[in-house]
Amino acid sequence: MSWELGFVAVSALLGEPPEAVVVAVGGADGSGAVRWHEALRSLSREDRAREIARAVAPLAAAIEKATLA
Repeated sequence: MSWELGFVAVSALLGEPPEAVVVAVGGADGSGAVRWHEALRSLSREDRAREIARAVAPLAAAIEKATLA
């Protein structure tokens, strides 16, 4: 996972507006993370939750693994 997608996923989880995320990422979107965040707005609440969970799950696993090491 790119740092951009991780950042954008956590930002979406926290409810940050897409415009603020674009600025925070520096406008660079080589990973498509900002477009993904904007596309979340068109999904149902359940689908948004599923997409965010799919993106955040690897981050949570990496944090847990680092904590156990």
